[in-house]
Amino acid sequence: MGRRIIFEVEGVEAAAELQEELSPKTTEAFWNALPLDTTLMHAKWSGEVCFFRPGPGLAGITELENPVTSIYPGTLVMRPRGTEALMAYGTGEYRWGIGVDYTTRLAKLVDNEETFLAVLRRMHEEGEKRIRVRRADGG
Repeated sequence: MGRRIIFEVEGVEAAAELQEELSPKTTEAFWNALPLDTTLMHAKWSGEVCFFRPGPGLAGITELENPVTSIYPGTLVMRPRGTEALMAYGTGEYRWGIGVDYTTRLAKLVDNEETFLAVLRRMHEEGEKRIRVRRADGG
């Protein structure tokens, strides 16, 4: 079992396991950037996906690790330099206004996935929400 993080939106928490074997540099930088408390928004072009900006602590991650374009429900992915971290609640594919692009896999929900993704699904109609991300060990 790898390191775990906790997401919290509207009082609903879900645990995710970092995908350290796939993206060791990116997951380490993300871990070191925690805790986060920021705005979660619905993605404009990527489908059933929400995103947040994880902040300047990830600016040094300039390369993709095991790049993917598809974003599966409950999977957290990130753009280089930490410009966006995204999680799908349904069908998602990372896109910009100019087309498909790539991300690095960071984590996968492993606990309370269904309830948490239902909160994200409501964002399409309800708009922005606060998201908190912290280490599962409380750090």
